[in-house]
Amino acid sequence: MFIGFFIEPDKKLKKIIINFKRTVKKNYGNQIYLSHPAHLTLFTMSVKRKLAKDKIIKITKFVKNFKNIKIKISKIKFFYSDPQTKGHTMFFSLKKNTSLNNFQMKMIRFLNQIVESKNIVKKNKFDGKLKKDYRRYGYPFVGKNWIPHFTISSISKKHNLKKIQFLIKKKISITYNVKKISIWRINKNQHKKLHTMSFK
Repeated sequence: MFIGFFIEPDKKLKKIIINFKRTVKKNYGNQIYLSHPAHLTLFTMSVKRKLAKDKIIKITKFVKNFKNIKIKISKIKFFYSDPQTKGHTMFFSLKKNTSLNNFQMKMIRFLNQIVESKNIVKKNKFDGKLKKDYRRYGYPFVGKNWIPHFTISSISKKHNLKKIQFLIKKKISITYNVKKISIWRINKNQHKKLHTMSFK
């Protein structure tokens, strides 16, 4: 079972992300991630079994130890030649946020103590620090290697990005308080929300 720990956007940002997704689809047709719900991934993990009620209670209590986290969306960026999609992944980037990074690190360490994950080390294709963290946490993008973002789409390299320059050049400045996170079950392009847990 593959699960993800997400931060969902507020109503204003969600509306903007959906509009951007629609524009990408209008210009390029179906692209990777267009069908995914708007979210920021804290981390994902492959677990051996469904999270039991007692685990959910422990996670909920742990999350309540943290205060709301203020985040700021700064601009549109790309992961060019994204190795995971072989395309150019377009996303809303966040201004550097120490509180968010610290929360991710503490959260993933806590989960690794209470949740039994699948042994998928042999399947990884990462090197260096990414490989080390993948072996340790089951997720490669941790700490300094994690770039928090809200993905719009991963656009095939065969398409010319000049068609959406008007989107890329748009000035984006949104600030809001993250008050909760959610757990989702992921099956390829299918996402189902399982639980929501709030900060203090």
